[in-house]
Amino acid sequence: MPGVQTLTPLLLDHVNAGRLTLERFVDLTAHGPQRIFGLATKGRIAVGWDADFTLVDLKAQRTIENKWIASRCGWTPYDGVKVTGWPVATIIRGRFVMEHDALHGVARGEPLRFLETLG
Repeated sequence: MPGVQTLTPLLLDHVNAGRLTLERFVDLTAHGPQRIFGLATKGRIAVGWDADFTLVDLKAQRTIENKWIASRCGWTPYDGVKVTGWPVATIIRGRFVMEHDALHGVARGEPLRFLETLG
């Protein structure tokens, strides 16, 4: 089931509706995965950590549409859902990879480091 592109807008909509705090949103999308998987240099903004984060407009109102889904399937179960809150830029390892709905080049994955392997 596709969902990476719609995760942030849907959770921000819950933040705006008062069903989720902004702090819990950050925990669910950054700190939590870092803790669960034991990822090194992920999950926070600090010196020596990767600069991975998303800038959002908490008041932007948009409608999720199939036409902008980039996954191979090309659809989302949330087609037509109106949300308040939208990502405006994504920075990975200090480099902009998305800004105002436009991708900057091809986002290439890099190996992750795990806390248990650091010595």
